[in-house]
Amino acid sequence: MADRSGPGAPGIRRVRRSSAGAALWTGLLVLVAFLWGISFIAIKYAIEYVTPLELVAMRYVPVALTFAVMLVPTRRRQVWHLVRTDGWRVALIGLGGVLYNVSLGLGETRVAAGTASLIIALNPAFTYVLAVVFLGERFTRRQVLGLTVAFGGLFVIVRWGSGRPVTVDDARYVLITLLAPAWWAVNNVVGKALVARHPPLLVSGVSMMFAGLFSLAFVRPSFVAQLPSLPTAFWWVVLSLAWLCTVFALSVWFGAMEHMPAGRVAGFVYLIPMFAVAFSHLLLDEPIPPALVIGAAILVGGVWLINR
Repeated sequence: MADRSGPGAPGIRRVRRSSAGAALWTGLLVLVAFLWGISFIAIKYAIEYVTPLELVAMRYVPVALTFAVMLVPTRRRQVWHLVRTDGWRVALIGLGGVLYNVSLGLGETRVAAGTASLIIALNPAFTYVLAVVFLGERFTRRQVLGLTVAFGGLFVIVRWGSGRPVTVDDARYVLITLLAPAWWAVNNVVGKALVARHPPLLVSGVSMMFAGLFSLAFVRPSFVAQLPSLPTAFWWVVLSLAWLCTVFALSVWFGAMEHMPAGRVAGFVYLIPMFAVAFSHLLLDEPIPPALVIGAAILVGGVWLINR
């Protein structure tokens, strides 16, 4: 019988542990992509009961409190150092998170959930443009081609993807939804320097605390008065948006960034619109005409060229 106690055995065990760890993070990232995909359906449902501004407050106040409980008792000094040295940047990221969700919520009052998820997939395109302008990143022909292809896919989705004539109001709400990936891109550019100096999860958690603080501006006495009358299903949806789609998902995302190559982690964003479109069809009965599939393929292909 072979002796497994030789010098090669510890190396084999390390490889097995590494493979098991990679498989675990891969499974968790697929789950995060699924959660972020169905969050578009959850938002569509929630704004039937409250305004998009009120939904932002209901989502971010629990998120802020949760991150405060997670970080302040154990990382008080790191939190204070981050706020003292880069407070305005972290606050800007928190504000960007609020404005991202305001834009998405307002857009989804008229834009289908699946279509909204495809519009959000343009985030890398906006990030690339801002990185070229503000961070001095290289302007390449391949990425310009990807940018052109991605927005061409968006045109196909908006013009023919709904299977019905597009009105001026439809186009207006598409533009509102487009503000969401633009704000996400701002956060990416501002956060790039921060995560080089501070732990990524700390940056995300403290920025979410600021987001909760900013979202309190949307709380009105009339809104508080209607809370007891909201159905139980609504509360499950809102708490899922807060704890599963935000706290849990961000914790997994940044945990994976510390254990896997960043490019591999970023690749999981391509699953989000696929989950969103599929489940918006199953749960909301939103149509999936061929033009939507073609436009989605063009858009995702353009984003892949930008990120490649």
